Amino acid sequence: MKKVLLGTSALLGIGLVAGTAQASDGVKLSLGGYITNQFGVAFDDDGSGEAGDDRNDIGVGTDAEIYFVGNVTLDNGVTVGARIDLEGGDENNDQIDQAYAYFRGGFGDIRIGSQAGAAGNMYMLPPGSTANFGPYSPNTTGSVASPGFFDIEGVTSNQDKSQKLVYYSPDFGGFTFGVSFTPNDNEKDYNNGDNADGQWRADSNTGDADNNVGLGAHFTHEGDGWGLDVGAAAYWEGDVQEEGAGETEQSGYNAGVNLSFGGFSFGVAGTYILDHDAENGISSEGEDTWVIGTGFTYNVDAWTVGLGYAHLDTEVEGESDSATVDRVGVTGNYAMGPGIDLDAGIFYTWVEAADDTAAADDYDSIEFAVGSSISF
Repeated sequence: MKKVLLGTSALLGIGLVAGTAQASDGVKLSLGGYITNQFGVAFDDDGSGEAGDDRNDIGVGTDAEIYFVGNVTLDNGVTVGARIDLEGGDENNDQIDQAYAYFRGGFGDIRIGSQAGAAGNMYMLPPGSTANFGPYSPNTTGSVASPGFFDIEGVTSNQDKSQKLVYYSPDFGGFTFGVSFTPNDNEKDYNNGDNADGQWRADSNTGDADNNVGLGAHFTHEGDGWGLDVGAAAYWEGDVQEEGAGETEQSGYNAGVNLSFGGFSFGVAGTYILDHDAENGISSEGEDTWVIGTGFTYNVDAWTVGLGYAHLDTEVEGESDSATVDRVGVTGNYAMGPGIDLDAGIFYTWVEAADDTAAADDYDSIEFAVGSSISF
């Protein structure tokens, strides 16, 4: 199954790591970034022909990025800047995670370049995950299957953070919205012969989706000792090029609500994707996927504990039953200091395949993992 990165219930990326320079200084460059590490062990169905076959039970993982951010505030109040994220490891020759310029002021935030869109940044997740681990849409998992299909843009796009235009609104009394346009969902760095600096029109190859639109909206309210966050997102593929047998334009919808009272937080969120084959991560006419999750956290001082559950259901062509993935887990996080966290998780995952003879049928796993997250 396609891995989906951890999302949040708030708009990502509006706050930038660099301080704002004055117009007379010109654009000033600052650095930031993060590194996360995981160590875990998983026990699953790993006999010959089973989904966990030929996988080591014990593993170590690392994810890291360095942010290069530069901006300047002009005399007219508009902030102009750029951000480039460098991957900290070998990403199959994809060393730049995103690179975009932005123009921000009282009118909102306009961005152009390689980046996640409005739907990819504004979809909702319930509480219950840490920087490394989660019951839904986790950054990393010891199970071979996960119900992590909440990010409708990340799931349906051929390539993460394709070139696009994005607009985020100002805050209107707690309400914000975003809209994005992706000319081609398989063009991020234009290294497939397109020559971005000389030809900005992307090649549309078989299976690419052109002229895609993403939307997101949030309403956030902070009361006296309580808080509310309600959000929704949608993503539509415009035109799939040279559609093959079963290929079609996909669309996805996400919504959720999170509540907090003192140190307690709980919420629920769900995603529905039309014409999506979740088992193979491709578009497939007549096969729909939906996932729902609910979670809870309790925070006291530097400690946060969480509990969450998610259920994925996906239709399979030629089968009367759907394939399902369920995952439940407990997480813990300890804030050692500013930007330094230790976390852990215990999870149980079980799968029912639509085809009784499939390797994933009746698969289950239990995993124990610890990790760290350092931001700078």
